[in-house]
Amino acid sequence: MPRLLALALLLPSLLMQGAAAAELPPVTLHYQERPPYYQTRPDGGVQGLVIDSLLRALVRGGLPYRLALTPSQRQLLLIEEGQGLDCGIGWFRNPARETKGRFSAMLYRDQPLGLIARASLGWPEAIGMREALMRGDARLLVKQGFSYGAQFDGLLAQRTRAPESSSAEVPVLMRMLHADRADWMPVAPEEGQWLLSLPTNPPVPPGSFQLLRFADAPPGASRHLYCNKAVPADWLQRLDDALK
Repeated sequence: MPRLLALALLLPSLLMQGAAAAELPPVTLHYQERPPYYQTRPDGGVQGLVIDSLLRALVRGGLPYRLALTPSQRQLLLIEEGQGLDCGIGWFRNPARETKGRFSAMLYRDQPLGLIARASLGWPEAIGMREALMRGDARLLVKQGFSYGAQFDGLLAQRTRAPESSSAEVPVLMRMLHADRADWMPVAPEEGQWLLSLPTNPPVPPGSFQLLRFADAPPGASRHLYCNKAVPADWLQRLDDALK
């Protein structure tokens, strides 16, 4: 009887919450293809380290949404200059973006920055960031216009030898390493594990490259849902509650 009474008292509140969720409009959630953070499954669904926790929270909060595969620059336009109910999945917070949109609670925190290096360099499993960057005998490859964090970027600016650079996506950079265009590149460990698992053409002997870590790398940045200000505050609040 006490349990039945408690349920009877709780039921109206649950019904009110369900009705409120039903009244909220659907929000379009944009993602890009970037394993292992986000990727489209063969059956058309979406999975990944960042998106999995988001999808669970959306179900838990009873929130209406739709998913869309959208390039990152297009996402920014929709969020910062558009008028629709749009959010980008997995964006980093910074002061400039805070003025143009709204952020959810944390979806995922990256592991500290690591690196993929040619095994023939003989580098230890953990190497100092400055030591790696100042090694003149090792050719560095970076993604053009990309930030690897304040500590790495600051040390990179002190390097006298310019690195190899490319605006291509990270799998292309990995192929550049295979083609002997460089000896190492900084990478998120999660992404590095995936890159080393990819098949190569022509084949690369196993063990040719290693995933190492920076001994002095700071904690990884947190990823969030970055939303247009037109997205209802109630929708984001309900999501934040579900994420917690």
